[in-house]
Amino acid sequence: MFTALVTAWGQAWVDFDVYMPDCWAKDPQRRKKAGIPEGLAFVTKPELALEQVKRLVAGGLRVLWAAADEVYGRSYVAIVPCDTMITFARNKVTRADQAIHEAVFEQRSCGNGAKGPRYADWALLATQDPEELLLIRRLPDREKNRYTFYLCHAAEGRPATLTYFLTIAGRRWPVEITFKTGKDAFGWDQTQALTWDALNRHTALTALAQLRAIAIQSSLSGAVVLPPAPESVPDSRRDPQPPAVTDADLRFSTGDAPVPATAGQPCPPGIPPIALTPAEACLIERLSREWKAGLITAARLAFELRWSAWRRRHQARARWHHYSTRLAALAA
Repeated sequence: MFTALVTAWGQAWVDFDVYMPDCWAKDPQRRKKAGIPEGLAFVTKPELALEQVKRLVAGGLRVLWAAADEVYGRSYVAIVPCDTMITFARNKVTRADQAIHEAVFEQRSCGNGAKGPRYADWALLATQDPEELLLIRRLPDREKNRYTFYLCHAAEGRPATLTYFLTIAGRRWPVEITFKTGKDAFGWDQTQALTWDALNRHTALTALAQLRAIAIQSSLSGAVVLPPAPESVPDSRRDPQPPAVTDADLRFSTGDAPVPATAGQPCPPGIPPIALTPAEACLIERLSREWKAGLITAARLAFELRWSAWRRRHQARARWHHYSTRLAALAA
């Protein structure tokens, strides 16, 4: 059970709990084999999440909103099942999916994704509780599971509007990125840990690696030029007569590439690379340390930086065409 902090600079895990199913909690032999502490009692996932939020707030973290799969938090947008019973005006109690017939949908984007604006049809319905609303998302191009239902609450002083809630709903996607980063870049799922302590330690190391990667990514801004290379570098991969390396060869961009505003815009021939990902930032940081320590030559570093720029520029072109295709489909 994870809590991820999402900011304009990036996202990473900031707290977690290993979930213990009720059947495990009631099985002494299984608990003993897995090394689960004797005093640990069964707790539901919503209760774990609420305790995590309390710990983070007590630690000084400023929480402005929360998006989740269950109902907890202060300003929240929480996904609920379609059969959740909602009390509307005049004590009318009905399932969430039966409220579709009274909803007025509006096509809006909840933010930009890897392949373009994430447009959907959205509707916001008031409930009997003036502080609680039902947000409905409809994906017209799906044959199954077209609707998603969110129970929403705005804290005092926050705008209880469609724009506010769908923006929060769209910010759940970066949380999924933390799982992808944890698995692909830091090997969170590459473990044979089977005991309670081992699972906690492995996950804690992955979380710390994510935080370190975000710190590196956030510290890089603008175009960076590394300091001069040492005159003599022992490297088995070194060419007998390495090519001269200029400052331009050791420069890398940490900005972001543009995306098309409308369909049909041609991709700029010299489109810059996409923004640094946490994994790419860690790669550049590692190469810089190896170079500073004299483990690789300036030519090798320049070669790796050129490959990094090529990868990110290729991703920028691919993203441009994904956006253009999606915008064309919306305009059709």
